[in-house]
Amino acid sequence: MAFIDSTFKEILSTQLISVIGGLIAGTILALWTNNLLIIPGMLIILPGFLEMRGNISGSLSSRLSSGLFLKIIHPTKFNSKIMTGNILASFLLVLIVSFALGLLAFAFTFIVFQKINLILILIPILAGLLANLIEIPLTIYFTFYFFRKGHDPNNIMAPFVTSTGDITSIVSLLIVMAVLL
Repeated sequence: MAFIDSTFKEILSTQLISVIGGLIAGTILALWTNNLLIIPGMLIILPGFLEMRGNISGSLSSRLSSGLFLKIIHPTKFNSKIMTGNILASFLLVLIVSFALGLLAFAFTFIVFQKINLILILIPILAGLLANLIEIPLTIYFTFYFFRKGHDPNNIMAPFVTSTGDITSIVSLLIVMAVLL
């Protein structure tokens, strides 16, 4: 199979990991759906929350990968102004988007059910921060790891952070709900 090069193998293997990660996240979600349905409005938060993790971590990985290829970021140094700025930007994005998702769920619950439930704003913010505390180190570590091993992180990281992000997002939501409720 001479027509299958290393880039194709990288992309295929990470797509398979993404599918497996999606199945794991979906299974966890299916097993704990009753917990999510306890609070009206949680199903409003869920799709945006899951999408947010892959987008934020994926863009972080892309920025880091570009910095590595342009030699702005050194492949063995995790501590620089660019790294710090990217990490802070990722946390700020999570806070803003999580707050917006919480407000949307709060407004929906108020309009439809005439219920004031401020916990709908707090849950996505805390879960987003918790998921970021897990996902950002994973993203940074594996972006640098794949780059040092000679792989192109741009081919690998998007499906990788999507699958790990889905899993960490679901688990983070469930943990925060268990603690707050």
